[in-house]
Order: sequence, then structure tokens, then C-alpha cells
Amino acid sequence: MSSCGNNESLDKLKELQGGLDAKLAGGIGQLDSLKADMNSMKDQAKSFLPEIPDVTSFQGELAKLAAIASDPIAFLKAKLDLESKFKDSVPDLNSVLGKLGVGEFPPKTPSIADICAAAPNVEIDSSGVAKEQPEPPKVADVVPPPPVPKEVYVPDTEEINRALIRHAYTNCRYRWTFLTNGLFLFGKKKKQMYYDLTWPEAFIYLYASGGSDADSLKRFEYTIADLRARQVALKAKHKNAETEAYNFQEQGQDLEIVYNALKAKYSKYANAGPFSQAAVEVVARYKKKQEESTE
Repeated sequence: MSSCGNNESLDKLKELQGGLDAKLAGGIGQLDSLKADMNSMKDQAKSFLPEIPDVTSFQGELAKLAAIASDPIAFLKAKLDLESKFKDSVPDLNSVLGKLGVGEFPPKTPSIADICAAAPNVEIDSSGVAKEQPEPPKVADVVPPPPVPKEVYVPDTEEINRALIRHAYTNCRYRWTFLTNGLFLFGKKKKQMYYDLTWPEAFIYLYASGGSDADSLKRFEYTIADLRARQVALKAKHKNAETEAYNFQEQGQDLEIVYNALKAKYSKYANAGPFSQAAVEVVARYKKKQEESTE
């Protein structure tokens, strides 16, 4: 016997299960009794299923009404039944019927989406109580645009090469100033003359590395031969151990050495090209500038 708070159906299942063990021991002679007990257990198990509430939906009844398109009597009857059930809970009932085209026979056939949009979601439970239910969340009809792909940074190699060439040239100028100042203890003018005949060698070397030459580009007001003659004359005029060892052309070649050293030292030049590539770009820019100036 079930006590307060116990489930009678569960108690009955346990009782039937206990009897199964004894009957199984009885063998085939207890087969019919076993079947009867198992059917009884199945019925008891069904009692555990939750009851589905009996509700009448206004939207559902509208869909049924719209489906009656061949029998005017059945349509009128269904319409009167709908009005009697929902006239108090849906004040604008006739307006809803007219909007959906189901107020007169033959009715239109609105879609479920149209019904859901025009009619409130009112339900009447088994006790006759009408209540408007919250609308389910709507799914957006418009497909959102795809995410904007993130821009991939593509380094401008030419601009990096250009910046590196400038940096290398600036460093070389400091070096040439230090070297030419060290040629003499005194004589600011002599030191400046050596410096003035040194820096053009960097451009001569740069243009040659880029597949051209300073003479054809008309970079200076003098030719390379004129420059070299002035260098020889200057060294002959001011002789000492330091000037004898000084090599103008080697100073121009330092531009590539410093270029490569700076590229290896600074991460901002990691994407720079080789010195030869930078030299080709310098020549191309200089030629373009010359063409534009003659237009």
C-alpha cells in the first residue's frame, strides 16, 4: 500500500517486478502469467508520461478557417465558433479576420507567416482561461553581410629600399667627414676639398650598381674623368702618409657596406631588397624625374 508522498504507479511497478522473478523460475508454465504482468507494467509505465495540455490557439483556429474553401456551411460554423471563443480575448477580432481575408466565404489562403504577423498569439487552456502568449524570437530575413576581411599588410619594398639608401648615405657622410678631418692636423679648407671630391664617388658607385652611370645621367656638372683628375691633382698637392693611403673610390663603395649593415641591424628594414635592387630603383626614379623636367 502506498503511503503519503509515494507514487502508487511506481509502487505497483515494483510489486509486479518482484513477482516476475518467481514466475521466471517456474519456467514455460508461467508464460501466460508473465505476459499479463508485463502488459500491466507497460500500462503502469504510461502513467508516468506527462499530460499534454489541451489548448486552443487563435492563430491555429484561423489557419483551420482559411482551409475551409469548398463548404460555405462548414466555414460559417467554424467562423461562429471562433468568434464565440475569442470575442472577449481578441477585441479587434473582426479587423483581424478582414485583414487576413477570412471574414467572408470563400476565404483567402494567408500563409502562416501572415497569420502570425496579423493575429495575436492568444491561447485558451482546458479551463477556458484565455491568455496571450509571448511571441517567439524572430529570425532575421536579411542575411547579414559577410565579415570584412582583415587587410593584409603588404610592405612597400621600394619605399623601404629608398629609406635605407638615405640612411646609409647619411651615415657615410659622417664617416667621410671623420676620415677627411683626420688627413691633416690643420687646414679646414684642405679637409673640405677632400670631402667634396669623396661624396660623388657614392653616386658613381650607386648608379653603376643600378646599370647606368653618372655621365649618361648627367648627375654632375663634370664628368667622372674630370673628378678623378681633380683627385689625383689634390693628392699630389698635399702629400703625407695619410693622403697617400686615402682611396676616394673605396669610400664610394662603403655605401653598399653600410646599406647591408643597417638592413641587418634594424627590423624596420627587414623587408628591404638587396643593394642592387635599390640601386636599379634609384636610377629609374632619377630618369623619370629628368623626363618630367623636360616636358
